[in-house]
Amino acid sequence: MPSDSGSEYMLVDGDSSGSEYVSDMDIDPLLSLSTNAKPANGQTKLANQDIQLALLMLNSDDDDDDPAFSGPIIFSDSEDGHDDLGDGYSLRDGIKGAQGFKIRGKLRSAGGFRRRAMNAADPANDPEIRSHISKANEAFVMGELSTAWEHYSEVIKLDPKCFVAYRTLGEICQMRNQMNKCCLYWLLAAECGEADDQFWGLVAELSVELGHITQAIHCYTKAIAKLDGKSGHFILERSMLYKQIKQYGRALEGFQRLHKMYPTDNSIVKNLASVYVEQKRLNDAINLYIRVLEANRNPQPNVQYPKFSWSDLNIISELFQSQHSWRPAVKLIKLVARWKQNREDETWWDEQDDDAEFDEQRRRKVLFAKKPTQTEAFMHRGFELPIDIRFKLGCFRLELDQKDEAIAHFRYLFKQSLEEVADLFYDAGCLLESKGYYVEAIQFLSSSYTPEENKELGHILGKCLLEVEDYIRAKDTLLKALFLDPENVDLKLLLIEAYYHTGDMSKAARLMEEVSQTRVSQIKARTAAQGEESIYDEDDDEGLQEDNLALIKNSVHGVEQRIRLSQEEQIQIEVNATKMALNKFNRMNRLQEAIEKGHHVAASAWMKLASQLIEMFMEVRSLFPKNRRTTFKGIHTYKRKKSMAFDDKLMRLYNLYEGITQTDNSKLELVSQTEYRGLSYDQWLYIFIQYAMLLRQFDNNLEEATLILNVAQDVSVFVQDKNRLMLLRMVRLVIAIVQEDYPVTVPNYVRWLLVSGQFSPTIYDIFMCCFSSGIAAWASFSNYNHQKYFLRHVKAYDSLLTSTKISGAANLTSEVKGLKLSREHPQLLYIYACLLGSNRSYSSPIVYLTRVYREYYKDPTICFSLGLAHVHRSMQRNSSNRHLQVLQGLSYLMEYREARLINATIYEKQEIEYNYGRLFHMIGLPSLAVKHYEKVLDFHEQLLDDPEYDMLMEAAYNLSLIYTINGNSKKSQSLYEKYLTI
Repeated sequence: MPSDSGSEYMLVDGDSSGSEYVSDMDIDPLLSLSTNAKPANGQTKLANQDIQLALLMLNSDDDDDDPAFSGPIIFSDSEDGHDDLGDGYSLRDGIKGAQGFKIRGKLRSAGGFRRRAMNAADPANDPEIRSHISKANEAFVMGELSTAWEHYSEVIKLDPKCFVAYRTLGEICQMRNQMNKCCLYWLLAAECGEADDQFWGLVAELSVELGHITQAIHCYTKAIAKLDGKSGHFILERSMLYKQIKQYGRALEGFQRLHKMYPTDNSIVKNLASVYVEQKRLNDAINLYIRVLEANRNPQPNVQYPKFSWSDLNIISELFQSQHSWRPAVKLIKLVARWKQNREDETWWDEQDDDAEFDEQRRRKVLFAKKPTQTEAFMHRGFELPIDIRFKLGCFRLELDQKDEAIAHFRYLFKQSLEEVADLFYDAGCLLESKGYYVEAIQFLSSSYTPEENKELGHILGKCLLEVEDYIRAKDTLLKALFLDPENVDLKLLLIEAYYHTGDMSKAARLMEEVSQTRVSQIKARTAAQGEESIYDEDDDEGLQEDNLALIKNSVHGVEQRIRLSQEEQIQIEVNATKMALNKFNRMNRLQEAIEKGHHVAASAWMKLASQLIEMFMEVRSLFPKNRRTTFKGIHTYKRKKSMAFDDKLMRLYNLYEGITQTDNSKLELVSQTEYRGLSYDQWLYIFIQYAMLLRQFDNNLEEATLILNVAQDVSVFVQDKNRLMLLRMVRLVIAIVQEDYPVTVPNYVRWLLVSGQFSPTIYDIFMCCFSSGIAAWASFSNYNHQKYFLRHVKAYDSLLTSTKISGAANLTSEVKGLKLSREHPQLLYIYACLLGSNRSYSSPIVYLTRVYREYYKDPTICFSLGLAHVHRSMQRNSSNRHLQVLQGLSYLMEYREARLINATIYEKQEIEYNYGRLFHMIGLPSLAVKHYEKVLDFHEQLLDDPEYDMLMEAAYNLSLIYTINGNSKKSQSLYEKYLTI
């Protein structure tokens, strides 16, 4: 091979995967009807009992018995259990003899011996046979087909190997349009031994038309044997049939024989390459064309070879494309182009990584710099590429991230007739869209867009228009595409997004409702279709039983050959799935602004997209380990070893296109530790969490939101990261609070938070917020288990504060080595005091609140809690000095008022007035309470825009009770009508 041929893209190592090496006997089996012959493609299956009888007749050496063979051959059952065919002939004995078993002796008549002797000499000389043939021929010429049929049937009774009888019976069936029976009788005629290669070929062609592929292969094999393997036409037809039933080894052997017979035929080379591709032997297919190219570049004397054309270059480029070998493909195109254009001396183009040599303007500039005196001479050389080759070169440049170079090649499409290159416009647009070059993709997609014909093109174009925020054109394009494909959910979601951005919210809402109903309707339609299909199949089977009279049944092995997904196919599937996931995530990001504004339609569209991604994510087994302690090492991508049926493969491809993977116990091939399908694990966590929150906010579907969060908590990559796990549990806690699941879920997650952040003021604040209001929250908050837990932590903190060991203290989980504490922990003591107070015990809370008050006496919450504790203690019977305790409590409450009024807003002011009113109301001073309650009502006008934080109803209700008790029912009624009536 010459050194300038580019060794890195020339002959590559051949792969043996899927190759089949077979002998001549395997390729051309002689399917004789004798018991010692080997059938083609497995065991030969007989159509019915008629065919079995015919085979026995053809193989029988004893013609003395006269089997009853008339019209369609009919069996009669004997009384003794033997299948007699008339005149004492036993089918069971015939089958035994055909299989080589010994048959019991039978008495034969003298007439039978004489008849056998005459027939053994020449059955055609039998006067009776000659008479029937003569009458049959005369009737056939006169058009009396039934009479002719009867006489030929009599001939077959007397001579089961009569070629003319079977052939003419087949012709009668052909005239009656009974093609299956015609093929049957012709095949029987051919098996009689008098058929030539043309007749065998005729039976083979008819078998192909009727779908009897295995039978056709048998006939072509017989025809090839008649010509000693020198019939190229029959070998070609048989090889094509082998390829059709996926017996690629035998097809390959046939094409190789043809290649030796016709070494200059390009079509045979193409068929050879196609078989290599089907066997997943891409390297062998590439090497085949490389050898053809080298034979053309360096011809040898007396060696024949096919011409290497531009179409061959296009084919080998596609083979390189299948292997993702972009750089070798570019070098090969340049090499072949220079060779065909007689420019092999222009080696300087290899010094720059572009395709300037094929562009007129850039070519002139480079030539002027390299060869200033010979520029015009070089410019007169050919340098244009066929549009298919130039398009391929552009695709390779785009895959190599050379966008400008690729666009320069694609723009040559505009110089061609649109009708001729419409598919290339579409392919260029799709490729640009997949790389994220939406503006450029729109130019090519719009040029070939015919909304009445191509729904896929409209789908992609609409998606690109949305990406560049051209929402009006996107809406029009998607509407046209949806008209052609009204059941496409993905199209509907895109259109909903376009409706939102163009302000058509009512249309978006109606379309979202359709999307929500689509899945139900699809399930019903699929169920109905399956029922109709089963009925159709039953009827069709009955028809096949009547008409399908193939003597050699199609091989099940050939039709249902198992298929493997190659590594290249797996990579391509993964690329498509990643592209789909990123596309959906980008669309979800565009809807985020609308969701923040509270648009329900945008939230529904977001959740629909998120559900598809979550379903994809949940199919990955390696994300959900059986042992959650197993360290996450990444997502396992498996290389499938098990074969798949063709239907299973199609379903797998469909599922993967939809984002649903199907894993299998196979060889581990790839590992990803940072992302899945182009999205980082933090982005996947964001999808899970926001999906759950939107379910709660817009659909109030707390059950499904809980389910989604529980699934996320089983993902190893989430739970093994502290920050992600904390976020998940916080969201789960929020959902539990909304569900008011205070007895179980809320305490469990709160306790986890407390353990994870020992002595953390933030965690203690969250603890108090989790039991903010309601009887159920109060009952869970005042649980005795909480008191014990916080008492142990109070002792643990006191132990650190005093540097002494205290019995009953909790174990320290935080890092406190070298830590010196100098002050009390206000949140810890405050919570424990509140827990004690919730059980109607006020002496102990006063002790712990006083400890806090010593250092945090300006905190309004501490002052308020301590004041209430004293007031409540004064109201208990065992109080030693009630008046003093009430006075003490009021002093703390006055400090609370003073601290709370510093930089106070309207909310704090209303809170102070209500608390004072409630205080005086509780200790039996209603006249003072009325004054403060009425001040609370005065704030109502200022809080009309924020009724959630307005304490109007509580104050009005308490005030109405005071008026009612004091007999002022009229004033109480006016409060009800003004403030407490809806």
